[in-house]
Amino acid sequence: MKQVPEWFGMSDNWENYFHYWGKSRSVPGSAPHQSYHLLVYHSLDVAAVGLQILKSDPALSEKFTPSGLFPDHLVFQEWLNGAIPFLLALHDIGKFSDRFQNLVPELLEELKGITCNRRYTVHHTDMGRALFEKDVWQKIWSQNWFCLDEHDDQEDWKEAFKPWFFAVAGHHGVPPKRSDYSLSNLFEDENRESALLFAEACGRLFLNKEINTRICFSESIIQQFYRISWLLAGLSVLSDWIGSNNDFFPACATPMPLERYWNDYAVPRAEKAIRIFGILPCTISPESGMHALFPAISSPTPLQSFAESCHIPSTPQLFIIEEATGSGKTEAALILAHRMMSLGLGEGIYLGLPTMATANAMYDRLTTAYQLLYSPDTCPSLILAHSARHLSEKFRQSIGYSHQDVPEQEFPDEMPASAQCSIWLSDNRKKAMLAHIGIGTIDQALMAVLPFRHQSMRLLGLSRNILIVDEVHAYDPYVARVLQNLLEFHAAMGGSAILLSATLPKAQRQGYLTAYSAGLGYTGGNIRQSHYPLVTHVTPGAAGSDEFPIQRCEMTARTVEVACTDDPAHVRRYISDALEAGRCTCWVKNTVDDAIETYQTISKQFPEAHVLLFHARFAMGDRLRIEQEVLRMFGKESDMELRSGKILIATQVIEQSLDLDFDSMVTDLAPMDLIIQRAGRLHRHTRFPKRGNRGVPRLIVFTPPVSESVTTTWYSALFPKAAFVYENHGQLWLTARLLTEQGHITMPDDARLLIEGTFNESAQKEIPYNLKDQEGRAEGRKFADRAIAQLNILQLNKGYTSTVNQWQEDTRTPTRLGEAKVTVLLLRWDGSRLSFWSSEGDFAEEMSQITISERKISRSREYGGVLGIALNELKNNLKGRGKWRVLVPLREVDGIWQGEALDDKNGEVVLHYDERIGLVVKK
Repeated sequence: MKQVPEWFGMSDNWENYFHYWGKSRSVPGSAPHQSYHLLVYHSLDVAAVGLQILKSDPALSEKFTPSGLFPDHLVFQEWLNGAIPFLLALHDIGKFSDRFQNLVPELLEELKGITCNRRYTVHHTDMGRALFEKDVWQKIWSQNWFCLDEHDDQEDWKEAFKPWFFAVAGHHGVPPKRSDYSLSNLFEDENRESALLFAEACGRLFLNKEINTRICFSESIIQQFYRISWLLAGLSVLSDWIGSNNDFFPACATPMPLERYWNDYAVPRAEKAIRIFGILPCTISPESGMHALFPAISSPTPLQSFAESCHIPSTPQLFIIEEATGSGKTEAALILAHRMMSLGLGEGIYLGLPTMATANAMYDRLTTAYQLLYSPDTCPSLILAHSARHLSEKFRQSIGYSHQDVPEQEFPDEMPASAQCSIWLSDNRKKAMLAHIGIGTIDQALMAVLPFRHQSMRLLGLSRNILIVDEVHAYDPYVARVLQNLLEFHAAMGGSAILLSATLPKAQRQGYLTAYSAGLGYTGGNIRQSHYPLVTHVTPGAAGSDEFPIQRCEMTARTVEVACTDDPAHVRRYISDALEAGRCTCWVKNTVDDAIETYQTISKQFPEAHVLLFHARFAMGDRLRIEQEVLRMFGKESDMELRSGKILIATQVIEQSLDLDFDSMVTDLAPMDLIIQRAGRLHRHTRFPKRGNRGVPRLIVFTPPVSESVTTTWYSALFPKAAFVYENHGQLWLTARLLTEQGHITMPDDARLLIEGTFNESAQKEIPYNLKDQEGRAEGRKFADRAIAQLNILQLNKGYTSTVNQWQEDTRTPTRLGEAKVTVLLLRWDGSRLSFWSSEGDFAEEMSQITISERKISRSREYGGVLGIALNELKNNLKGRGKWRVLVPLREVDGIWQGEALDDKNGEVVLHYDERIGLVVKK
């Protein structure tokens, strides 16, 4: 411990700060002094946790140090190692108010011998921020606790430190309010005196005025301090969570010198806690490359070979990989990430995917391989982050998961999981980014740059890891804009990222490049290459990026014949011929209603057992069952006997998440990138002749005929429902024209031609006149979506602070835009008893739910009599008493299960449910 500097004078009233409780712990049978933890001790617990995290994680500690602003880096590191625990120790300074202390009147009377009639109307985090900015800051400045240049303007430095005050005061996960509170209204004079005495004591404990260097103010330093504030906010949340754990930091009400408590209790307990909680870095395996990480792959693809051999500097960087499905993008990304981890650019990985299903599939792939990234003697954690992972039997078995562990179904949430995950990481839904390897939906990462509670802890966790985002082409304008903001934040925090995509339009690739470069502090260059496959590599510097053409992968190089038709009879003949030849086929529809209608028509023409329907409007239990049947019948391992003569009618659920392989395919006209994705499910895997004659891969596109003189209803006349799903009817016309002219899709040769020929600016000029108005409306909505994203995203250069129209208590910021959805809970009613639709044991409730448009179903119908009583009893036993869900009791009438609900116009709708067809809503 440092010698006490003379500039901190001891006060005769130094013991005043022992008269305040920080944590009240009601323990039956305990003595009064064991029922609370003194405020000053809890404050030191949290400071000790934060300091030990930084000391145990040098790479994270380095992120807190402004780059290039101080001539002596080590001196500033010493300053930081004093300033951060000092600020963390004051995180609960607002609790010195008698208003807060009066939350437990018995303790207020025991500790101070007084009673109080002043109500607790302002949160202690808001009171703490106000006390920081006024009383504490005046002490910091007047006595120069932070070694600042005395010639600088006090207000400039206050502005620089303000986000730091917000960060530590906002340890509950949101910034304090900016209200200009009157301190005399919030605190008694004695409260303020005790708080300042404690601040002075913390200064003696942590700060070292003997540092000779004086920190000079500049505009660049204010931006660096703003950047650091986001990390400090995350560290404050994490430190407070761990420092509030009763098992490691038991209640102590016995006064002792703070130095003694710090050395004998706070620090040793913090060291033990962070070690057991599993948040410390693991040693990276020195063995890298294809053979080390994927020993079963003997012949790497050209992309994987590039990942093994390309130059990787020891600086934050972004890779954008564009390559066809099946070329080994995931393996290449993990090789790159591991090489960057070996250079100290990351301690782990977060892999973000577009859907829960894709996240589940990636989790299944990596449950064993991830351990090869680390030394054998380490125990890295693996977490799966989304809201329904507990419904997977494989997941539950991997961690011994029980029904009691299921969270309340509230948005946003995520479900932690692990093959080797610490219990602490698994017991809360907001810690996925702290794991060594995190896998989940991209939403969980996007929350790090949106005003969600605890976003700062997500950001802190992400900053330690390499961010990998898959299926980037799948994101709409809103998500894409938020992702750009995430890349800017991640770069500013010293993070590296890898984006994976089939093919990206030039404008999107440029947008991601520019955003990441901005986070590095550069404008970024312009993309130049149009080659495909391609790797774009962004590193710090004015040059911006390098682009590396990749040799085509022969395993994925192929040609799919394309024929366009608007004749349903032609489609039916094609399907019939394929099935009679012993092949399997799939028809991809653009809406659930269209899929159901097509299924009902097709199933009359072919044996019912040979026709499957798969879409998103099934109860979860039925959907998972059908998904497994689809994989069994059309997956990689399916055989001739299973596949022959089978047809799947499906929606977009098959585009990304499932490894399916069809002999022939029909698709309704959709955007070009989705057509390419769907075509990728044709002849996806090699099948030997003995498994049947597959013929050449052929895609039939069901589309309106292409001509230059089309009507305004060109697309909507054939697809009235899908016209609201895909609104860019002009781009759909360009898609149909290109496919008609080409007559094939040859990958990778045609990738740029098809994508740019549909989406680039010059192509839009060729859209027929009668479709331009609709195209303009669609583009206007996309522009509006991007504008909404711009309003919602957090601003890096504003620092961690409450911002206008954000962080509102009654506002939920979405990670995605789109039609409002509700969760419908299906129930069976036999006239006397209600039961869940599914009988899946502990998870019957979750397995009986469907998500559907709020426009179709908005709320439950009221019931009287025996059914009404039964519904009320059931609600009382549901999680959250059924809040935010529509309960629909179904009765079996003539073999059909049907019920009623209300739509968004308060009109009654009739619901039919069938485990083969799904949910049908009728007016």
